[in-house]
Amino acid sequence: MLLSLTLALTLAAASPAPALATTPTKIADILANPTSFDGQHLSVAGTVAQLAAKTSRRGNDYTTFDLCDTTCIHVYSYGHPKLANGQALTVTGKFFADKHVGSADFKNELDADEDSL
Repeated sequence: MLLSLTLALTLAAASPAPALATTPTKIADILANPTSFDGQHLSVAGTVAQLAAKTSRRGNDYTTFDLCDTTCIHVYSYGHPKLANGQALTVTGKFFADKHVGSADFKNELDADEDSL
């Protein structure tokens, strides 16, 4: 039994992780049908706009911005990554068509992976 479990864990560790999509998803495609992308891990390319570095009431740093090509999607990131308005960028993260945090509601938001920016 222990040998079977050890073998299963060894095989699982040796299996390659699933590859992330390398081709960015178009923002217009996401916004045309946001519920079909809800909860998915996506890469999105565009230009940074409306960049805002903020600190929560609890003292946690975060940054929000719009990522735009022909249209824009809202991006949330922990910390204060070095970004600038007008910068071309590809962001990878989890997309939410409708996200609730406390009493706040967010529509069509991409929560950037920590190592994405």
